[in-house]
Amino acid sequence: MRTRSDPLRLDRKMRPHAAFADLAEADLAAIGECLEVLASRNAVEDVHALRVATRHLRALAWTFAPALPAGMARRWRQLVGELADAAGPVRDWDVFALETLKPALDRQPGDPVLLAVLDTAAARRAEAHGEMRARLAQCRHWPLPALQRDLVHLRGGVGPHLPAAPALGPFARQRVASTRKRLRQLKRAAHENDTARLHKLRIRGKLLRYTLEALAEVLPARRTAALHAKLVKRQTRLGRVIDAAVARRLLCECLGQAPAPGQPA
Repeated sequence: MRTRSDPLRLDRKMRPHAAFADLAEADLAAIGECLEVLASRNAVEDVHALRVATRHLRALAWTFAPALPAGMARRWRQLVGELADAAGPVRDWDVFALETLKPALDRQPGDPVLLAVLDTAAARRAEAHGEMRARLAQCRHWPLPALQRDLVHLRGGVGPHLPAAPALGPFARQRVASTRKRLRQLKRAAHENDTARLHKLRIRGKLLRYTLEALAEVLPARRTAALHAKLVKRQTRLGRVIDAAVARRLLCECLGQAPAPGQPA
C-alpha cells in the first residue's frame, strides 16, 4: 500500500479516478497509522495528526466526486465525514486548554476559577477521548475496509458506472475554478459577527487549500502558489475567530451556562 512518504507522480493526461485512487490510498494509509498510535497512547499531537489526515481525505473525496460513480461519491462523503468528526470534540478541548486556559493561567497563576474550569475541561476531554477511541476502534472493520475496496474497484475499472470526465489537468482546473467561485459567494455572504457563516467559509477554504496541495503537479505553478498563500493567510485569520467562538462555547459548558446562538458546534 502506498503511503504519503512514497513518491507519487501525477500526470495531466491521467484519468481523474486513477489519480484519486493513488492519492486516497496514501491518505488511508496515513489514517491507519494514526489509528494505531491513538490505540496505544493519548497525546495532543496524535489527535491533531488524525484530524489533518482525515481533512486531506475529505478534501479529495469532495474534489473528485464528479469523476466517481454517484453511489461511491456519496459513500465517501458520508464515511470520511464520520471519520473526520470522530476526533473533533477532543481536538476542540485540546485547543481550548492550550490556547485559552494555559495563557490565562500564565497571567493569573493559581486563580481558583481558572483552575476549576481547567479541571472541568480535563474531565470533559477525557470523556470525549473515551468516546473517540470507541468510535475509532470500529473503523478497522468499518468504514476503512469499505473505502479500500472502492479503491480496488476503481483501479480495476467500473465500466459504464464511471462518469465521463476530462483528463486530470483540465479536471483539476475546473474544480479549482468552481470552488473559488463558491468561496467568493460565501465570502460575500459572511459577516464579521456571523460565526456560523465564517465557519462555512473556513471549511470551504480548507477544501480548496488541500486540493491545491494534492494537485499542485498538474496545476499552473505560479497562480497556484499565489492562491495557496492567500488561502493560508485567510485561514489563519478565520481560525482565530472560530477558535475564539469555540472557546466561548466550551467555557460556557464548563460554567454550566447556555452558549450564545450561532456558535460553531
